[in-house]
Amino acid sequence: MLLNPRVGSTIQVWYAKHYCAGMPLHGKTGIVRIAGRAKPRNHGIEIDGMLYCVPCGNCRKAEG
Repeated sequence: MLLNPRVGSTIQVWYAKHYCAGMPLHGKTGIVRIAGRAKPRNHGIEIDGMLYCVPCGNCRKAEG
């Protein structure tokens, strides 16, 4: 979980085991474009040229 990611950092969208089959963004990497600071703590992540709103609990550091 990333609470305070830096704009421009690379993250991976990750869902729980029982949710991931129905989530099209599961496992994809993207770049933080908007870092949310207030509640609800959602972040704007750019994946494949589209901007998505992802909860902080579903963000983790990209490996590699």
